[in-house]
Amino acid sequence: NQHSVLLIKWLGTTLCLIGIALTSFNIFPANIVFGLIGSGLWTVAGILQNDAPLVLVEAVATVLYLFGIILYIINALTTWGIL
Repeated sequence: NQHSVLLIKWLGTTLCLIGIALTSFNIFPANIVFGLIGSGLWTVAGILQNDAPLVLVEAVATVLYLFGIILYIINALTTWGIL
């Protein structure tokens, strides 16, 4: 329903803005985590509203954030000598 979609949008917006703020203060990787969740929520909102352009931009952002987290983990494991 519309109330649920509105809640998802506001939560996604809040998390994306936190991610942007963390990026401006170079707080890494928390910025990526907040961006990932926020964009993921916006992707869901776009799907629920059948908004293809919104789904496209946010799904791409979500995938890119996910790759960023995966690369961060790989780099950390390499640095620690685990990989």
